[in-house]
Amino acid sequence: MSLAVVRTEAISVVGEFAVAFSIYVLVTGLARAIVTDGVLAAQSSNEPFRQGSGRACAIGVAVAPAVVIVGSCVGSPYITITGVMLPGLVLYDYNKMISLGVGRAGTALAEAIIWVGVTAIAVLLCLFLSVSPCALFTVWAGSGAALGLVGARLRRCRILPAWGLRHAETKVCASFGLLFMFTSGAVQLATTALAVTVGAGVVGALAAARTVLAPVTLLQVAASSLVIPYLARRKAASKRVRLQASLRVTGLATGLILPLALILPMLPDSVGTALLAANWQIAQPLLAALAVESMLAMAARVGLDGHRIQQAGRRALLIGALIGGAYVVLVVAGGLAFQAYGAAYAMVVVALFGSALCWWSYVSLLSEDPPVSRSLPGEQASVRFTVAPTDQ
Repeated sequence: MSLAVVRTEAISVVGEFAVAFSIYVLVTGLARAIVTDGVLAAQSSNEPFRQGSGRACAIGVAVAPAVVIVGSCVGSPYITITGVMLPGLVLYDYNKMISLGVGRAGTALAEAIIWVGVTAIAVLLCLFLSVSPCALFTVWAGSGAALGLVGARLRRCRILPAWGLRHAETKVCASFGLLFMFTSGAVQLATTALAVTVGAGVVGALAAARTVLAPVTLLQVAASSLVIPYLARRKAASKRVRLQASLRVTGLATGLILPLALILPMLPDSVGTALLAANWQIAQPLLAALAVESMLAMAARVGLDGHRIQQAGRRALLIGALIGGAYVVLVVAGGLAFQAYGAAYAMVVVALFGSALCWWSYVSLLSEDPPVSRSLPGEQASVRFTVAPTDQ
């Protein structure tokens, strides 16, 4: 879908599309941090899967009206459509990540194939029959939202918003939501800040480059869904075993995306122009920096997930605040100084800093033998309360 939009829209309109997509990523990622990761980390069966879907839906419903209002005020159909479809899209992401995390990938794979198939048909119509990119975006968002609702219903899960957590568990959820906003969410916040301070054209250039690197992003998401369950199974092991497991999963995750991260920035101009049309010349100089940033971000993610398994919520929140704050400030400053080039290389600097900081902290945390609990208030209760899914 991104490819069709980037090929057919001016770079400034691509920037508007990128802001809308970043809102989708921000809200689904926030729901993942607040709800989904807690269910995956629990590794037990005390709470039905359907209650988690109710909380995920509640997050989408809470945010959607504000997104619709903003989209209407700025005259962006992309943002408005995103707001309308958010609740269903959040449910789809919740169903997918839980299914992958607990080893029940069949249904998630079938749903993904349907979504990809519907979107692919719309892309072909956009490329060859002059269907507008906005209509394509509507089909993509609408079909994903429908799959989220239908998939939750077939799993006998809640499709209406319902929180159902006590105050202590809610505080823990909020803390990990803040952690997401400070870390991965900072990428989306920086996207919006760039659009406001520098212009949609810079955001469009970065979005065009990330479109080329989309296969790397897909592999990152798939690998991330497996990290927490893998580390959780070794939580009670010795420091040496836990550290080896963390290094092993980091090596596997980065090794999975390394070939594409090397190949995609070296695509010949003929291939790049066929993919992005005139926007290839804008995106190509940014590819190498963004590929390196993707590798470093994967390593940092494993370190942060290790903090969660060790229940080091306060420490992870502090690290996230440092990384997220640095990301927004440096990326916006780089964009103001050197446009898209400055923003891209600022991302590399922040990713290197974040990866080093996360792993330094995680190794020092493992050195506490026996492990010292540094959890946020109520975190242990929350881990017991949130549970793996029921049978699909």
